[in-house]
Amino acid sequence: MSKSDPPGGSASSDAAPSLSADAVLGAINPPARKRLLVALCFPLFVLVLAPYWWWATAIERLPLPAARIAALEAASTPEITTRILFTADAGAFPTPPEGRANFPLRTKLQVLGEEVTKGVDGILAQQRPAERGARRWELVYDGDAALRVHIALDGAANTSFPLEPYVSTLAADSVPSGALVIPVHPSQVSDLNLKRHYKIALINGIHNLLPAHLPGVPVRALAYRPNITLSFVLLNEDAADGSYVSGWDVEQALRDHFLPQITPLAPVFNFSIESQVLYHAPLTFEPDAAEAGPGWRINDEQLKVFVSERWSLDSGSTNNPVLRFLVFVPSAAHRPLHLAAASDAFLIPQFGSVVLLNPPEDGAKAYHLTLDALDGPFDQFVEHFYGLLSIPARPAQVHAAPESRGRAIASPLSPWQLDTVLRTRLAENTAEAKKTLASMVRLIAKIEEMQVGAGVRDKILGAVSKLEGLPATARAASPRAAFVLSRDAVALANEAFFDPSMMGLLYFVRHAPSPPHVASL
Repeated sequence: MSKSDPPGGSASSDAAPSLSADAVLGAINPPARKRLLVALCFPLFVLVLAPYWWWATAIERLPLPAARIAALEAASTPEITTRILFTADAGAFPTPPEGRANFPLRTKLQVLGEEVTKGVDGILAQQRPAERGARRWELVYDGDAALRVHIALDGAANTSFPLEPYVSTLAADSVPSGALVIPVHPSQVSDLNLKRHYKIALINGIHNLLPAHLPGVPVRALAYRPNITLSFVLLNEDAADGSYVSGWDVEQALRDHFLPQITPLAPVFNFSIESQVLYHAPLTFEPDAAEAGPGWRINDEQLKVFVSERWSLDSGSTNNPVLRFLVFVPSAAHRPLHLAAASDAFLIPQFGSVVLLNPPEDGAKAYHLTLDALDGPFDQFVEHFYGLLSIPARPAQVHAAPESRGRAIASPLSPWQLDTVLRTRLAENTAEAKKTLASMVRLIAKIEEMQVGAGVRDKILGAVSKLEGLPATARAASPRAAFVLSRDAVALANEAFFDPSMMGLLYFVRHAPSPPHVASL
């Protein structure tokens, strides 16, 4: 507009034309067909994702063999009969006089074996029904068997009665290591009561080595775990005071004392061994002064806190259960240090064993514990090792083996002890597996949101199949095969119970505000 134009003059001729409201809305909004397609996409999107939502929120609950588990829970552990091979030297029986039949050695053994079996059954029959056990062995006269009884003609045997049965620790020409030996002197063979003495010795030996009642696993012993670490630690209370132990022949001591025990246990346990020396392991209390003479005493209350949490006893390199065997060397200020009891060794249930060792007072600054010095402590360790793993000791009715093993080498674990260990742990594992499976069935039935996937179900089915296979091993008279089945069954049952899919969902169910959808497949 120029300056000469009037204030109310008309607009310039090149101004844009005005648009209607419909034209403006048409320019902004998409076409109706496009809007319809967008609206239809929402339900289509829901329909497409519905299967994924169902899959993501559904809980897989595969069926479990509840009836089979209930039947296993109601059934008792099958009784397994151990076969014992019964043999004898040819001269162990008297030669009959002329005119009388001389029966074969096998026939003589069978007649004697039948009387021994009847004698044991008679002993059991005299017990109260509630306390009566069961004979879990039978005598065989040929073939191979894990256990053996042998009547040996021995010129070094005792010449007087009663006969003294023992378990051999060394193999001989006619007797393998671990056999129950009934030694008879040649001068005793002609005794008119020899058969009766044989019967008494055989009953005392077999019936006590294989008792009718299996020993349970005591509270002090470890529950069964296939892998166990044995930790041997030499503890100096305070090496800074001088007169300390700088080293020990632990490898040789383990070879002489523990290797004969753990080697036969290989079918049951897998042991790993570690050792170390600590130079500063102070007590958390002050021992009491001895009432009579010099020295110090540890009373019963102090014994409860003897092992300090500040001692670094383990390497921490394993998650396996650890049994600790500690040799504690008191400082020069606390010597001699003894327990209030007669022994200077004590067992800590499910933990290990402790032995106090006072070095000689000869003014030496440092000592090295030789093999002879370790014989005493390691004898105690072996005794406590038996208690910590529920291994039966040699019964009093069975004498110590007369064979000389040199030095203080420990007698090896016998096949008779291994048989009892297998049966004891078989009963423990079977009961634990049944308990775990039954608990899972009840827990899953109670918590509907708990997941049971294919992995969990397969482990449960595997455990059930292992347990159902036990009667067949009983018929085959194989305690070792039965133990392996029970070991695998309890392992599978525990793996299923602690499966991450079950435990994670169980945590979610307990803490989530609303449960997810449940689908029973």
